[in-house]
Amino acid sequence: MINYKYEIKYIIIQVILTLLIAFIPIYFYLDASFENQNIKDKMNLKNYASSVFSKIEDFEKENSTVFYFPRSNIYSSGIFDKENRVVFSLLKNEKRSFNNNFEKSKDKICYKDYLPLNILNANSLIVCKDIDNSQVIYNAIILLLSISFFIFLSSFFVIKQSVEPYRKLNQYLDEFLKDAMHELKTPIGVARINVDMLQLRLKNDKYILRIKSALKNMTVIYEDLEYYMQQHSVKDEKENIDFSMFLEKRIEFFSDLAISKNIKIETSIKKNIMLNFNKIELFRIIDNNISNAIKYSKDSSTIKVLLEEYKEEIKLVFWDEGIGIKNTKKIFERYYRGDKITGGFGIGLSIVKNICKKNKIKIEVNSKPNIGSEFTYTFQKS
Repeated sequence: MINYKYEIKYIIIQVILTLLIAFIPIYFYLDASFENQNIKDKMNLKNYASSVFSKIEDFEKENSTVFYFPRSNIYSSGIFDKENRVVFSLLKNEKRSFNNNFEKSKDKICYKDYLPLNILNANSLIVCKDIDNSQVIYNAIILLLSISFFIFLSSFFVIKQSVEPYRKLNQYLDEFLKDAMHELKTPIGVARINVDMLQLRLKNDKYILRIKSALKNMTVIYEDLEYYMQQHSVKDEKENIDFSMFLEKRIEFFSDLAISKNIKIETSIKKNIMLNFNKIELFRIIDNNISNAIKYSKDSSTIKVLLEEYKEEIKLVFWDEGIGIKNTKKIFERYYRGDKITGGFGIGLSIVKNICKKNKIKIEVNSKPNIGSEFTYTFQKS
């Protein structure tokens, strides 16, 4: 079935791509908004300068002895004589000589205008205010969030509707495969039992041996498919396993398959090696390697299986005189088959790799075409 995380992934990708496209008009919106704010600031500075002019004119008309210079929480201002000396100022280190009427720095904008003759002997007025684009940025963030939310909802709806048929199809296929696997299990088991019974009557019959070998190949493929179908629901139950005995029994299981190709399996298995591991996963590692070694080996060749124990690790090695591997990097990819005639579904080694990754098992592969391959698995002792 299609997982929700993939839906979310595609929605996020679509939102990001759409936002990248939407960034162009948002950029022009910000540019225009900053320009409008700049014009607004200039107009406000001019208006405040006019109010200061009016105060000076009113003071001159009133013939008062004390002039109360206008103060503001937003604007700071100062008046200067012809030599740019301070008459009175509330400014903080602002420039007194401008190339234009307006002077803009990183965080401040100032306006300079000249005064008519007045009782204060002031020649020029400078008015400044801090640049505040917080409202523009706030509006841009609200716009961006609104667009993102709208795109996310619309994308979620569109993708959900688009994947629904595939979800149902996947669900149907999953259920069909589970039912088919369940139905196959019984006839495979019955066939194996009856072949064993026939072999007791017809000992060393090559046709019985071939049937038995084919059934064991089918069993490995069946168990791979079963594990693949149920791997997310397999409980990670580990137990203490006699690795040495376990490996010997699996080699014995494949003995008929090796005999059918006149292949000799040589073993070097150290006794009483214990391993804390999931038994189902250990089945998959060993069975896939032995099955592949037999499947891809030449007739009348030799397969070697080695199990050794060291202080901190256990090494499991499979060596064969098979056709070899051209590209050792691809063999663990799902559905990859080195030989499309001999190979199965191409999921066996993919399953092995996932199990090894999960359990931090190191894999080493050495192979030469037409000479053979060596697979080494290093288990860390827990």
